[in-house]
Amino acid sequence: MQNRLKLNWGLETAEERAQFIETYIVQFPDLTSSEASTIADYLLWGKDGSGTPLGKDTGLETRWTKTNEAESLDAVLENPAMSNAQLYTLTDAVVLKKNRDVFNREEARKEAPEFLRPTFEELWKTIDEIELEINFYEERIGKREKPPRDELIKRFTDEEVELIRARSQKLNQYGYLKLRHRIRELRTEQFTIRDSYRSTFNITQSIYAPKHKSFVFDCDVEVLPLGVKEGTVGDIVFDKFFDPRALNEEQLRLISGLVWKKKTCQKPDNEIFDFRSLEAVYQLYLFREEFDERLEQVKIDHIVENNLEHLLETLQFYEEIADLTDVQREILKLKEKKEKNADIAGYINKKYGKSYTANYISTIFKQKIIVKINEAAQLHQDTIENCFFPENFKQCACCGRILLLDGRNWVKKTRSKDGFQSRCKRCEREIRKKKKEDK
Repeated sequence: MQNRLKLNWGLETAEERAQFIETYIVQFPDLTSSEASTIADYLLWGKDGSGTPLGKDTGLETRWTKTNEAESLDAVLENPAMSNAQLYTLTDAVVLKKNRDVFNREEARKEAPEFLRPTFEELWKTIDEIELEINFYEERIGKREKPPRDELIKRFTDEEVELIRARSQKLNQYGYLKLRHRIRELRTEQFTIRDSYRSTFNITQSIYAPKHKSFVFDCDVEVLPLGVKEGTVGDIVFDKFFDPRALNEEQLRLISGLVWKKKTCQKPDNEIFDFRSLEAVYQLYLFREEFDERLEQVKIDHIVENNLEHLLETLQFYEEIADLTDVQREILKLKEKKEKNADIAGYINKKYGKSYTANYISTIFKQKIIVKINEAAQLHQDTIENCFFPENFKQCACCGRILLLDGRNWVKKTRSKDGFQSRCKRCEREIRKKKKEDK
């Protein structure tokens, strides 16, 4: 039988292909295994930001590599060699920590701060609904012999069970695979939230302490990679228009002292906050609302030395210099306004013509936006450490910024004297965007 699928092979990136498939697949409620395999390959061999096919990163082989073809996306998910991190690379080329321990809800209910418990309950409700829908679907297609477990059924009313069963009747193979992908994401999120108050560096203990009226971010906590935006050296280092060529000897001496102090930091992990750490920055956002309330109280109490405020100013600096897309920056702005993921998805979809789900907004925030903030902190460190060598910098011919000669700032050009183009990556992207809009 001739293949019915007419996939848009003109789309090169994994994100574009995933968005195309999400709307295109509804035309085929009865996918064959061969068609599912073709779609799996289509997604897996979309390219990431560096132009590398994602399937290459996962180690999977398909007919496009002239080796054994993966049977289907379902087979890929069932493969014991397939990790959670590999699954995320279908749209997010981010390596995640694999959780091997079993999540205990009762322990979480007892241990979690009171304001986090509703978040957990809402998350568990969604996980249970998806699990039950998956169970009903697998039972219907003969993949599951036993009915859903009684413990799971009892978490819903009879009416809710029938509604979930009715949804499962409308599922096709692709919808089923999407649900399995989503439930993995949500289960991972349980651990992320739990680790936020269990981790070695516990923000709730180090920053948020409502029992102590005058307590602020402890100045003994070492902030990496370059401290916070505070004092003379902080004003130099966290200047958005930092120019190493304009530094005098005194400024270089101050920077040298800061870099050396941070490089030789010997404090234990529970006394370190690192902007290069996904977990640490995620914690900061998770408890941001609590910090804002505490910060207002600090101001009311007229406490002058407020290190928490400096920490949040530093976070804002890294947000501003992070290499975020327009969509990602707008999502971040809406998240900071405490907008719900469903409302954010609706707004973004309408404004940018996307088809994001509420859950994908959460994924973008945690696995793209925060990662780019981590990367911005690392690039900032590398920039400051190179300020003693002005020859390692270059001025953009378009925006005039002085940037480190590095592939993270510049597009490579082999015929150029320094190996890079004359315009920085951000300007190149803006020029391409404008050309596309003018067409």
